[in-house]
Amino acid sequence: MTKAIFLDVDGTLISFKTHRVPASALDALREAHARGVQLFIATGRAAADLADLEAIPYTAWRRSTAPTA
Repeated sequence: MTKAIFLDVDGTLISFKTHRVPASALDALREAHARGVQLFIATGRAAADLADLEAIPYTAWRRSTAPTA
């Protein structure tokens, strides 16, 4: 069975107050990854804007965009 976690960035991984990923979140994500859980980032950010997430051992990221009219 594949185990996976999909994560949003702004307001979920990165705090609006500190603009950082909390150490407790990094620790938990590293532990999950060590146990074989694949980590996926779902965000509206461009790849160049993911530098804040370099410490997270994520499998892949997916840029999601709002539908246009």
